[in-house]
Amino acid sequence: MSDQMSDRQAYVHGPRWHSQDLDEWENEGGSVFELITAEYSNNHQSRVCSESGSVLLDSLPTAILITDLDGNIVYSNPACQKLYAASASELLGTHWCQAIDARDRVTIPARWQEAGNGRDPLTFELQMVTPSGKRIWTRHSIARLAPAVDMRIHTIEDITAIKSSEQAVETATEALSRERERARVTLECIGDAVVSTDATGQVTYLNAVAEELTGWPREAACGQPFSAVFRVVYADSGLPVHNLADRAMKRLEIVQMPPNCQLLRRDGSKLLIEDSAAPIIDADGRLAGAVVVFRDRKMSRQSVAKMTYLARHDALTGMPNRAVFSERFDQAVHLARRHQNQVGVLFIDLDNFKQVNDNLGHKVGDRLLKDLSRRLTSCVRSTDLVCRYGGDEFVVLLTEIRHPEDAGRIATKMQMAAARLFHVHRHPVSLELSVGISLYPKDGASMKLLVHRADVAMYNAKLGGGRRYCFYEAGMQRPMAGSRFDKVANVSKRTDRLG
Repeated sequence: MSDQMSDRQAYVHGPRWHSQDLDEWENEGGSVFELITAEYSNNHQSRVCSESGSVLLDSLPTAILITDLDGNIVYSNPACQKLYAASASELLGTHWCQAIDARDRVTIPARWQEAGNGRDPLTFELQMVTPSGKRIWTRHSIARLAPAVDMRIHTIEDITAIKSSEQAVETATEALSRERERARVTLECIGDAVVSTDATGQVTYLNAVAEELTGWPREAACGQPFSAVFRVVYADSGLPVHNLADRAMKRLEIVQMPPNCQLLRRDGSKLLIEDSAAPIIDADGRLAGAVVVFRDRKMSRQSVAKMTYLARHDALTGMPNRAVFSERFDQAVHLARRHQNQVGVLFIDLDNFKQVNDNLGHKVGDRLLKDLSRRLTSCVRSTDLVCRYGGDEFVVLLTEIRHPEDAGRIATKMQMAAARLFHVHRHPVSLELSVGISLYPKDGASMKLLVHRADVAMYNAKLGGGRRYCFYEAGMQRPMAGSRFDKVANVSKRTDRLG
């Protein structure tokens, strides 16, 4: 009895021994199914029925196994042998679980026991591994062979193709879900209002900006006619504007709203807007709806003005940037030629600004740059221009000066303005400037050349100890990186002279 129990407990660990008598009998052309059922046949009629059943099972395209109470295979039809990639003799006497993937093999015995060791019908899906290592998905059903026969019949369907299709659908669904979520987040984050409809003109979606501008909550708007949520009139006459989404769907093209239109919000207030609508075409080329994008005209004008300003001014100080300097330089040179005057370019560098940042922090440094920019601007005429060139460097354009000394006086004036104490967050700070000066037409005619030569002159001012200005002279060079003169200039630039 203990030996029998040991065999039963070991069936999941590998193939069982084969019955030699059964093997020899089967090799002679007999059907194992016939032998099994013959044991339970009491007359000739039952034996004939058994033989008929054997022929039927052998001809079925569905894989069939018959096992004893312990789960050992006593019969397999050709379809099963093909699925297992094994012959009848190789399968005979082995446990039907031997070909199951190891991960499924852990759970199957428990389900087998829950079904009363096969007395109750049981169906499940699992993976099988063929001798070649190929994995296939199967749907496995187990039931008692007959009430009087203590055998189990297994039907096994190869559902690999079905599983592959399900996996493909699941993968596509997940990808679509991610894409929809990405689109939703994008629509919620953009600054324009977005309303979409279905092909009948019913609202299907509003983003947060559209909710705010129309006054319609998303839950209340969805399902409403587009014309009820998006009511637009001409500002001068008050006459309604033709449904924009309807026009886009009829024309199957992007359409623009006429100018000077007002949106009638849900609370009755009016808002000047500008917008466009486009049809939504699905993957099959069918009309699926329309999407309308609109914005507050007031906010639009403000945004354009802000973008234009930022494109021409330094973000920190608000001073004109290099683009403005380039435009004004061309104008200054044109006037200087006409009136036979000169143009001065000053390149300014703060000698001790690094120490300010290191000792007091970048917030104090930023505040100091803002205050300094105002002082530098106050030192020049309205026709002149002061620009932040980058970091702690500034360039100044002096238009129509008659003598080089005029540029020198402006440089001195700026140095004195910077030397006066700044009080930034209770910190008294005094700044020191090194200034290089180049002149048109003596030192060049192009902006690039004059800015470069003013920069060279500024470095030579630092070589003299800083806190001074220097005019560019022919042959003057900027110190080579790493040279003794460059190190002197950099030391001068880093020297801390906080007041």
